[in-house]
Amino acid sequence: MLIPSLMLVLLVLLVVSFVPRDAFWPASVIVGVGFLVSAAVGLLTGIRGPFWLIYGLIFAELALLAVSPAPWQGLALLSVPVSALGFAVGKEIAFLRYNSGDQPLETSWVVAGEVIADVKEAKSRALSALRSWVSAQDGRFVVSLGHRRFEAWGSELDGFVVHVASDSRAVATLAVLTRLNSHEGEVSMHLDTHGLIAWVPAGVQVPAAVVAEALEGFFESQGAMSLDGWTWEQGEQAQELRFS
Repeated sequence: MLIPSLMLVLLVLLVVSFVPRDAFWPASVIVGVGFLVSAAVGLLTGIRGPFWLIYGLIFAELALLAVSPAPWQGLALLSVPVSALGFAVGKEIAFLRYNSGDQPLETSWVVAGEVIADVKEAKSRALSALRSWVSAQDGRFVVSLGHRRFEAWGSELDGFVVHVASDSRAVATLAVLTRLNSHEGEVSMHLDTHGLIAWVPAGVQVPAAVVAEALEGFFESQGAMSLDGWTWEQGEQAQELRFS
């Protein structure tokens, strides 16, 4: 949130320094109202979108200002950076709220954000959700019990990068599932719906069937269960491959 906030301050300074006096009040209204409305859109849409709402808002602002009298009309383009910065700040606030509300539950399972007390039901729902999960649009798949966490990033088509942490408060306990005797090389994984990809070692690309086995093992042991042909590796690689 620091970067968009600093950019907003810089934008305000530019407005104060270069906007003519007769246009200063309209410019202040555009900056203030545009920022507040776009920040509200970012906050309400949350960390996953939809993103088309901010594009619609910017288009509506431009259209409204374009048909307004001077000096409003000449300040139409000012609404674009203001709305983008406000939207970014709103998203950051939504992210902070999401993290602050994510308090671990020691006696109930949390499956993709849903609290489920019964372990059989939690396991059934987790396996069902995993089959249709696409991280590029749904985010990281997380199952937790207290501070013990199972995480997966990917899809049935791409495969998954799978992590388990015995204590999410201690990054040293984070381990990534890796194929034994894997071939060298890298494979691509989608990070979002806009085409952003990451290149990961081929050995950490886990087929969906193996991910399901690892998930079942997590429900049984609340940890990293051993799987034939696979091992759990800790260290820098496990931390670097944790996408969000």
